[in-house]
Amino acid sequence: MSSSEILNRESFFKEFSIDEEYFKSTGLEWSELEKIYQDYTLLVPLMEKRAEEIVLYIMALKDVHSVRRRVKKPEHLIEKIIRKGKKYTDRGINVKTYKKIVTDLIGVRVLHLFKDDWKSIHEEIIDLWETKETPQINIRRGDYNLDKLREGIKNYNCDIIVREHGYRSVHYLIGASLSPQKEVFVEIQVRTVFEEAWSEIDHIIRYPYDIDNPILSEYLGIFNRIVGSADEMGMFLKKLKKEVGKNNPNPRELDNKFK
Repeated sequence: MSSSEILNRESFFKEFSIDEEYFKSTGLEWSELEKIYQDYTLLVPLMEKRAEEIVLYIMALKDVHSVRRRVKKPEHLIEKIIRKGKKYTDRGINVKTYKKIVTDLIGVRVLHLFKDDWKSIHEEIIDLWETKETPQINIRRGDYNLDKLREGIKNYNCDIIVREHGYRSVHYLIGASLSPQKEVFVEIQVRTVFEEAWSEIDHIIRYPYDIDNPILSEYLGIFNRIVGSADEMGMFLKKLKKEVGKNNPNPRELDNKFK
């Protein structure tokens, strides 16, 4: 969508299914959204470069399987501000403040294979960057004994957030300097490859218009439990391989021993 298109309020509302009455209820001014759009469009190339630099750092970390990143598109930024409505209006969002209010202008997704791999990745992220808020461990209700989980992560300084819809991921918020005077937030999400698969399918099926559909929620919930079981099986196999290795030395080592 070009700058001239987004200035067409009617076509923008039609493309993103935004109701005129709802927009009025947010207290947002369309002229201010235009200013945000124009300002943000100029920042996108700088953010693309910065996002790529962050990815290169993370790809070198131990236990990282793969990394994805995205810079929010200008039209999607405007849509998000409108969707958040009063929540952002009450915080005084405008062209000067939006970079501090919208915390996922740059998103980086870090995938790992085994559930406990996040601990080593966590330590590396904390060592590389100063976090802007306490990291959040998002879990599905029923995944863990909360007291046991709190005890297990007491040295990691993380908050635990229980998600009713089953969202699992560990979130970090860091800052990225675009220039001496400009900084934006970067949201880093760390999760297993199984959690990523569920999250992507859940997002495509439910968002933004079927969030409360009971039938979809029920079947996505079943899929979510299967994903949790798959992660448990992965951890079991990891431990099993370690135990098998103790009792059965590497055949090459045995061969060398008796030469």
